Amino acid sequence: MKIRWPLTAMALMLTLLATVLTPVPTLANDGGIQWFSYAEGTERSEAENKKVFMVFNADWCRYCHQMEKETFNNPTVITYVNRNFVPISVNSDKEQDIAAKYNVSGLPSSWFISETGERIGNRPGYISADEMLKILKYIGTDSYLTMSFKAFMEKEK
Repeated sequence: MKIRWPLTAMALMLTLLATVLTPVPTLANDGGIQWFSYAEGTERSEAENKKVFMVFNADWCRYCHQMEKETFNNPTVITYVNRNFVPISVNSDKEQDIAAKYNVSGLPSSWFISETGERIGNRPGYISADEMLKILKYIGTDSYLTMSFKAFMEKEK
């Protein structure tokens, strides 16, 4: 009987230790949006013949952090972006040349680029998950080629 107590205690300690030492997955490994750098993303877009969804942000930008926390953590947004776009994240303070190329003056700023590298359009400012999903579908389905966003929204009702 005395032997059971040390074995039980040892098993409990090993279980606890294994739980504590198990790494917690980060957002990138947790099924989040699989962001790429500008160089890697544009190359991947060309190779995969996919549109680019590019977001300009900065460390100090409150609305950028809010969008990352709320919009880019929405499971439906994550799935749609990863399936239909090559997502690129650009820190406008660290990559000023890229921000200048796109005339980014306010943050956050969301850009959409075609498979051929042409600029489809951009939407500055914070975008909620629901609104972002509508915009993503409008661009992702190529509806922007044949109708206005307003007409697309009427059709989607």
